[in-house]
Amino acid sequence: MNIFKTIPFNIKKWFFYLLLAFFIAVTLLTCFFFFLINQEEKKIQEQISGFYQEAGFKGDLHFKAAEFHGLSTKYAFRYQEGVEGKTVQFDFLYASLLSKEEIGRNYDTAEELAQHYNSWLVAPFFERAFTESQGFKQLKQEIKERFHQQGLEVSEIRLQLPIQNPDFEDQLARDLLAAEKAGETDLRGILTLDYATYRQIKGFSFTVTVTSLAKEFEGKHLDVSGLPPGNYVIESDSKDEESYYFEID
Repeated sequence: MNIFKTIPFNIKKWFFYLLLAFFIAVTLLTCFFFFLINQEEKKIQEQISGFYQEAGFKGDLHFKAAEFHGLSTKYAFRYQEGVEGKTVQFDFLYASLLSKEEIGRNYDTAEELAQHYNSWLVAPFFERAFTESQGFKQLKQEIKERFHQQGLEVSEIRLQLPIQNPDFEDQLARDLLAAEKAGETDLRGILTLDYATYRQIKGFSFTVTVTSLAKEFEGKHLDVSGLPPGNYVIESDSKDEESYYFEID
């Protein structure tokens, strides 16, 4: 009878031990997980800091704390640099460990920087330069006037750089080298680039957003004479209306 009396007690004791072991295992795994995240975060920061330093960019980096999204981790940082007496900043919302190819490059020459302008590490610099240039502002005004004459009111125009285009890269290299020789060291001279120089180079994409794109526009011939070559998308502020695509070669 004494043996049977001790069985419930033994079950409770072993259940307690199993529960304790479970919590210890979870704690250890959690600590190990955060250790790996911390190591990865440090590695990313070291790689990115080293890249910009070796590439000749003299701005400041501000890394944000890692954010957890389920089983994935999001890393982000901000790049800031003083240009002509004012601070320009770029927010990189998604950062990652550099690939072997990226580690092997430092973009320290005008030619290499131009060749890899679409790398996520420098692409925002080039996008800012072109969209804020005087040449692109002039193009936006031309598009607005041309579309207005045909009953379309433009609210926004966005530009995307060519994905791969030797002519574009060659012109970039020449302009960046000229800026370097002229002593333009701020942001490696990237913000001196002007779309006007590249207007006739193919491969650009333009997204033109209009306030309203009624169905009556479908099939209507749009006069785009004089606009530069590129892929064009006309979309509406309203998500319910369709988009239209055309290309100027």
